[in-house]
Amino acid sequence: MHTVSRQFTILGVFALAGMLMISGCASKKYVREQTGAVDTKVTGISGKLTEVENRTRDNTERIDAVDKRATQGITEARGAATAADTKATAAQTAATAAQTTATGAQQTATTANQGVAAANTRITTVENRINNLDKYTAGQTQTVTFKVNSSTLDDAAKTTLDGVASQVSSLTSGFMIEIQGYASADGDANYNVTLSERRAEAVQRYLVSKNVPLFRISIVGLGTDKPVGDNKTRAGREQNRRVEVRVLRSS
Repeated sequence: MHTVSRQFTILGVFALAGMLMISGCASKKYVREQTGAVDTKVTGISGKLTEVENRTRDNTERIDAVDKRATQGITEARGAATAADTKATAAQTAATAAQTTATGAQQTATTANQGVAAANTRITTVENRINNLDKYTAGQTQTVTFKVNSSTLDDAAKTTLDGVASQVSSLTSGFMIEIQGYASADGDANYNVTLSERRAEAVQRYLVSKNVPLFRISIVGLGTDKPVGDNKTRAGREQNRRVEVRVLRSS
């Protein structure tokens, strides 16, 4: 009885082992099939990953190329902008210099024009003076007389000359005083000329002492010329021993 049970037990063990072996073989086959499918999928995924990596690398290279070109373009643009700014600065400097030169030229021209205007004014003034040299109005002739063979002024003569000086005391320009000395027919003709000059000089000295400018006085001694009285009479000779004074004013 025990022997039969042992036999059944041994047979059961072998049966179980066989079933396990059959089951193990089936599991390995299944695993191989599943693993093969997974490998196929992995291989497909790996291929796709490789393709993605290749595309990513291509895109990266393209992006790098674009970035390089963009960087180069920016650098060139900055260089061009810097060059343009430099040229603009140089142009502004040149324009400023040109403006300064133009301003200086304008100032020079203005100064020259002012000089020309001043010169024209002076020329006009001189021309007017020249044109007015012959344009004058002679005042009334004042006469002072002298004693025989004398060039001394008496009180009456000085009073007359004071009146002449007062006529021009307020004038600073535009007048002249003309003095003409004379003598009577007594004595030598040459002597009478000298005597008439001394009489004119005496009148000149007196007027200058009364603040009449010397350069505005002209004198001449005419001797016995232009008698106003008859030299054959005493009264006529007294009239001829004289100095005539006139104030000439520009018109």
